[in-house]
Amino acid sequence: MNLSSRLAFKTFATLWFLTFSMFLLAGCAGRPGSTDLSADRIDSQLEPSHTVEDTGVVVTDPPIVARPPEGPAGRALRDMLDDRPDLAQLDDIYRQALELLSLSHYEAAEDLLYILKDEAVAMVPADSDSVAHGFLASLDRRVTLLAGVLAEDQALSLSVADNDSLLAAAYDNVRGLSFPDSLVPVSGNMLSDIQGDLLAIENDAVDKWMEYFTGNGRTTIQKWLDRKAVVDSLIYHRLDESGLPRELIYLAAIESGFNPKARSGVGALGTWQFMAGTARHYHLRCDWWVDERQDPELATRAAVTYLSQLYKRFGDWALVLAGYNTGEHRVERAIRLAGHDDFWRLHIPWQTRNHIPKFIATARICEDPLAYGFEPTQDDKLGYDVIDVTDATDLGLIARCAGVPKDEVVALNPALLREATPPGQTDYPVRVPTSTGAACMQKLRSIPLAERLTWRRHTVTRGETLGAIASRYGTAAGDIARLNTIRNAALIHPGDRLLIPMPAELADRARNRVAESGHYVPPAGYERVSYRVHSGDTLSGIARKLGVTLRHLRKVNNMHKTSLIRPGQRVFAYRPPRP
Repeated sequence: MNLSSRLAFKTFATLWFLTFSMFLLAGCAGRPGSTDLSADRIDSQLEPSHTVEDTGVVVTDPPIVARPPEGPAGRALRDMLDDRPDLAQLDDIYRQALELLSLSHYEAAEDLLYILKDEAVAMVPADSDSVAHGFLASLDRRVTLLAGVLAEDQALSLSVADNDSLLAAAYDNVRGLSFPDSLVPVSGNMLSDIQGDLLAIENDAVDKWMEYFTGNGRTTIQKWLDRKAVVDSLIYHRLDESGLPRELIYLAAIESGFNPKARSGVGALGTWQFMAGTARHYHLRCDWWVDERQDPELATRAAVTYLSQLYKRFGDWALVLAGYNTGEHRVERAIRLAGHDDFWRLHIPWQTRNHIPKFIATARICEDPLAYGFEPTQDDKLGYDVIDVTDATDLGLIARCAGVPKDEVVALNPALLREATPPGQTDYPVRVPTSTGAACMQKLRSIPLAERLTWRRHTVTRGETLGAIASRYGTAAGDIARLNTIRNAALIHPGDRLLIPMPAELADRARNRVAESGHYVPPAGYERVSYRVHSGDTLSGIARKLGVTLRHLRKVNNMHKTSLIRPGQRVFAYRPPRP
């Protein structure tokens, strides 16, 4: 059965069972004036362990007990129950549950249904007792249908709006009553067991990966296990929070090996291997300063959201993982062309077809590594404090304030590409080693913003663009424009002085790169002077007037291959400070 047919069948089945159950409620519920549900009545019908106190039913005004139907239609049932007190006891409990449900006593009704299920299972009639067999089979069907009504009514009483989490919780409460998965509504977030749905699959492709990972690929699995031990609590927390199977952590293993800086050949990046466009769709920041695909916590949050949406779309874990790897639209197209939704028979790219058995083998081994001869991993959980940092601040400075090596702070903040927080942002969260946050924040507050990042001054020369300047310094044109309040990047002029934001780690390299590109970088304290060209002036003559060398004048004004100057043009030079 293909995906669309299966969804249609589930919808039809759900509507059918609700309609039939409402018919039961209408036909079997008692009318005012029927026998009261008193404590004496219950005690006389139930075993001593099934008292009112045991079920949690608190009776104030005694509710009305639903009795077998009146009239000729119910006569056969009434006569049978009169002759069989054992079956009458079960029928009485069922009708009490039915009545409690009609009065919205959900917990009490649920308790009675579980009691009824236990009592029915405990009753083993003789093979020749066809009456008992027929009654118990009918009772099992009625309990199942009533459990569905209970779940729907309970969820509806909590929220009239379509709420998957409430509906899922309500249906989860009645799963112990053998409520069939085929009748769980598609809108409910009832996730199938990935162990039974996917990880139990045995085929040649899975065997190939099992053989590889327990043979030549052992070092790969061991490395993944070691990295998993650091981040598993973080990932498990997000999976548990969203109701997803914990085994999905191994998707990160086969995607990136739990390496937050892993990059694929097509540009996917991070622990969960997001493309930039997909990452931005799930609210991850990707720019020159920050790439949150490399942040394990933020990327996991985005991945969990994506996986939840894929499960709602496909309802099958193999298709979910295939959609994550190659894109949901490609998987849907393959299903549409094939006319079925069996992953193992779909025409999809080789990489994706290989991805699922690789996941199965990885999960199977990593769930029980000792059974496959792998070494136990150290329980080295990722721990840190978080501080809020205002404006651009170098991570080296933050590390000094925290009293730890810079490498530790850099490792905790892999999303900060320039090893500095982005400029123009308040309260940017930065991770520092555990127990250092308070002291680091106190010291950082005493440092002026202007001293938190290395800044460079650049004088615009003829022919330069903002993009070219940014490229030379290894920064972004947008950041230079924003910091220098330049609204139109095209409107910069020779002689303009720009402030260039430079993370400290890049400052010296940028200085050398700019110098190597032919641009003059003045020593600290040098004074900038200028001269307006007049008719008849030469470059060497201007150099003598300014007291500098011709080579210096050429370098400062980016005039390496020409001596052409025009009247009115301004020429610049730098001179040492006066004594």
